[in-house]
Amino acid sequence: MTAGDPPANLKLASGFSEELTAAPADERVYRVALQLYDPAGVPEIAERASCAPDTARRHLSRLADIGVVDLVSNTPATYVRNESYFEWRLRDRLGERSMSDLRETLGELTAEERAFREQFGVDDPSAVDALDHADYDDVEDVWLALSEWRTVRRRIERLEAVRQERAGDSSFEEEPA
Repeated sequence: MTAGDPPANLKLASGFSEELTAAPADERVYRVALQLYDPAGVPEIAERASCAPDTARRHLSRLADIGVVDLVSNTPATYVRNESYFEWRLRDRLGERSMSDLRETLGELTAEERAFREQFGVDDPSAVDALDHADYDDVEDVWLALSEWRTVRRRIERLEAVRQERAGDSSFEEEPA
């Protein structure tokens, strides 16, 4: 990389921006909606999606009708990503996996969680004080490990819910072993 070259992550960001701009307006609004962790108004969403506010409003209304986003306020129209919709989609996709695959993945994740419990000597990541487990320079590594532990726990909860739902569904037949 020479002094005039942009960093690699900037090239990636500009590639995403070019790809987004080339997509149809409904796709651009949908992609922006996926990132609405905080409420945003129609003008902001339209600007991020590179479309007219009326176009964004029309697509946001459709996305709200199907549950992708929630309308937080009518005046002004403000939307936020509907987390329960995305949780449902994740569980629905997991429901397509075989019981043996679910059990195998659960086994791998519970082993990962067990390793985190042993590493930190507690049963829950919220009980960990990162500064007790690292020097000041290494505290970011502990925070990353704790974040990964929380992710593992969420995945276990999600997989276990799908497995229990499947086990209680009499219309589902277990695949042969």
